[in-house]
Amino acid sequence: MAPRAAATLLLLLSPSSCSALVQPRRPQLRRTARPTTTNNGLETDDRVLQKKQDLLERIVAGEPGVPAGEPPVIVATDPCEVPAIICEVDDEAFAAPALVATTSTFNAAATPAAAEEDEVFMDALKEAVDVEGLAGIAGDGIALIFGDTVRRRLWTRADYAHIHALSGAYFMVLGFLWLFTSHALLAMDPSAPLSWHLDKPLEASIVVSGAVNAVSAIPMARFSSNKLLDMSDLKANGFTFGGAGLTLMSCWMAWWFSGGYPSFLLPLGPAFFLVWTLVCVGTTVNWEVMLQQNFEAQSGKAIAGQRKLKKMSQDELNEKALLYRLASWPNLSQLLFLYSISTPDASAWWASVTAQYPLQGVMLYHYGYASALGYALSMFSETLRDRKLVSLRVDLIILLIGVFLPMVSVAFDAAVLGDAVTIKPWEYWRQFQGW
Repeated sequence: MAPRAAATLLLLLSPSSCSALVQPRRPQLRRTARPTTTNNGLETDDRVLQKKQDLLERIVAGEPGVPAGEPPVIVATDPCEVPAIICEVDDEAFAAPALVATTSTFNAAATPAAAEEDEVFMDALKEAVDVEGLAGIAGDGIALIFGDTVRRRLWTRADYAHIHALSGAYFMVLGFLWLFTSHALLAMDPSAPLSWHLDKPLEASIVVSGAVNAVSAIPMARFSSNKLLDMSDLKANGFTFGGAGLTLMSCWMAWWFSGGYPSFLLPLGPAFFLVWTLVCVGTTVNWEVMLQQNFEAQSGKAIAGQRKLKKMSQDELNEKALLYRLASWPNLSQLLFLYSISTPDASAWWASVTAQYPLQGVMLYHYGYASALGYALSMFSETLRDRKLVSLRVDLIILLIGVFLPMVSVAFDAAVLGDAVTIKPWEYWRQFQGW
């Protein structure tokens, strides 16, 4: 055998060479951002992509301290080519042909510290589609019904055990069915609520699922920080307080009027009122700060501690201003009503109200129940927009539905139940009673 051939054979049979030959292919990410026009812009994009690539590999490998996940499904085409509910992706995301990062070697010590510093773990988890076991089967069903784009963007490792998705589906599907059925029964027989018990297992399970859905959203609300409840992450605050907090507040309200609210919790009314006040005021302030940052971004001003915001047209900015303010300012009016059920003598107040308006509890239960559904629906829409499945305008339309849903419910009850209820605040709110 020639010396060169023998040396080549020994090199191929060495352990390091064998490990290189059998090394598994790395999970790949597709680039979804247009390269910058600066001299080193493309190099910057490559570095960002490399950090995200390394972070995904650490997640897939199950490295200690890194959440476990599965590699994303690799798609290098426009997701709108796959049927979906609504697919309106940002123009910038696919203005250039999709580029797939390719790597021929793998360095085990490749910048994990830099990735951990610059990348948010939740972003990587949102890229990791859950394809294991029953979750994978359920994901296949979602892809079959709604399209693979929806599955890849919503059925991910970011939602632990898919608690948020499952509780949200139970809450909104059964919740809306129950609400519409309840109103239909009222229209057929206005006296039917006299025999209703709104704290039965079905009604209770729906309200509890709404609370679970709200709480399970909090761990996923990390957009510019890896810390949970980081107040500097304004977008996360919007989901945590504007979504989870307000939904919990409405579930508590429905529970109070269900007839099953425990008497030992009544003395804690002022504490609950303080919590809901902080939620409502904090949500309003947070959305106003975010809106101000969007205005500043249009002038090219950098926002310290926040990611670069996309520039928008004036019409888009006006729509976003309306969206943010509809999601915040009306919540302050809730506090005026919540005061009545948060005072130490709330049970005495409620006894006097129901003595005069016997079906007032049905109307107010519907109000709290519909409010929880409205908040959950609007935050689901925010999630769809964050995952590039709906546009800003569609998000605004869904938010309007969520805002007006409880008002329509109350107006319907008032029209059907007549003198058995009242919608005039001065006739039943605690602050107008004078005792």
